[in-house]
Amino acid sequence: MFKKYRLTKDEKELLFSLLEMKDLNPDDGYVKKDVIEFTNSNRALGKEEIRQIRNYVIQKNIEYGFENDEPNELGYETEELFDKLFDILEEKDYY
Repeated sequence: MFKKYRLTKDEKELLFSLLEMKDLNPDDGYVKKDVIEFTNSNRALGKEEIRQIRNYVIQKNIEYGFENDEPNELGYETEELFDKLFDILEEKDYY
């Protein structure tokens, strides 16, 4: 059974930064207004909500996470977050 997950303060800060960036590509696997709602909430999130956030983070990584084909600081931060969210979705030990 999936255990809901509550975003940490640091994860929310990163998401708020990403949400301020211009969207270079159309939504793919997420609805941005929902991602905003989930990021602003203080509740634990279910599997579909985590999946939408993860898809959003992946999109921002693709759009802004590289310079000269090498990951930049944002690239490393978003990769770390989407890896963690993947583990949560796969119900791996993340505590």
